[in-house]
Amino acid sequence: MVAFFLLFRSLWRILRILFRQEEQKAIMLAVLFILLIGTFFYHNVEGMTYLDALYFSVITLATVGFGDLSPQTAVGKIFTIGYVLIGVGILTALIANFNRALLEFHQQKKPLKETEGSRGQLDE
Repeated sequence: MVAFFLLFRSLWRILRILFRQEEQKAIMLAVLFILLIGTFFYHNVEGMTYLDALYFSVITLATVGFGDLSPQTAVGKIFTIGYVLIGVGILTALIANFNRALLEFHQQKKPLKETEGSRGQLDE
C-alpha cells in the first residue's frame, strides 16, 4: 500500500510538471479533439454506439487494433487511414512530452539525493 501511495505521489508530481507546459495543454486538447472527431464520425457513418466508437478510436490511435471492430464502409476505411496518420503523430507528441516531464522530475530528485549523499560523507 505504501508503494502504491509513493507511486501515485510521483505520478501527481509528473502531471503537475506536464500541465505547466503550454505545449502539453495544446496537445491534450488536440487528443481530446481527435477522439471526439473519431467518436462522432464512427457513430454517424459506421453506425457504432458512442461507446463502441470511442473504444474504436482509442484502440485505433493506440495502434493496438484488436480487430473486434472495424470500419465497414469505404468512407469509413478512407477516414481511418487519415485518422491513424494524424492521430498517431499527436499521441507520439503526447508521449514525448510525458517523457520530457519524467526526465525533469528525475532531474529535480537527483540533487536531493546527491546532497543527502554528500552529507553522509561530510559527517564521517
